Amino acid sequence: MISENLTKIISLIILHHREVFQESLTPMKLQKLCYYVQGIYLATHDGEALFEEDFEAWTYEPVIRALYDKFKDYGWKSIQEEFEFPELEPEKIEFIKQIVEAYGRYDGAALATMTHREDPWLDARKGLSETEGSNALIPKDSMKNFFERKLAAYVG
Repeated sequence: MISENLTKIISLIILHHREVFQESLTPMKLQKLCYYVQGIYLATHDGEALFEEDFEAWTYEPVIRALYDKFKDYGWKSIQEEFEFPELEPEKIEFIKQIVEAYGRYDGAALATMTHREDPWLDARKGLSETEGSNALIPKDSMKNFFERKLAAYVG
């Protein structure tokens, strides 16, 4: 079951991606955009999470299992469902739109490659090869700390 907050964020990500890039996105890309939205929000809002769901360090990507289950029938195809613009605080809407614009230009495979080079996914999979299966939790603190360092290096 997907929380109400994540449902709203999914709707906004999909709608804004369609508006900016003139295409819908795949479930894989949606997972990555949710990951970057959550991680960067945690880092810039003192550890406050946008949604309660946790990511797991699956073989090919950080995954929210309930999100995977909801869209798995699309496979590698674009999500074609219709969504309504969600009721969210204006600050959160603008934040999410900025992340979609920054990361949405990459396809799902490129975003997956990026996450495979980042500490939260690597740390959660300690001792596993890149191709071994895992459902290890990626702690929100790990995401927060990683993105704080990343943003500090970018700004500083």
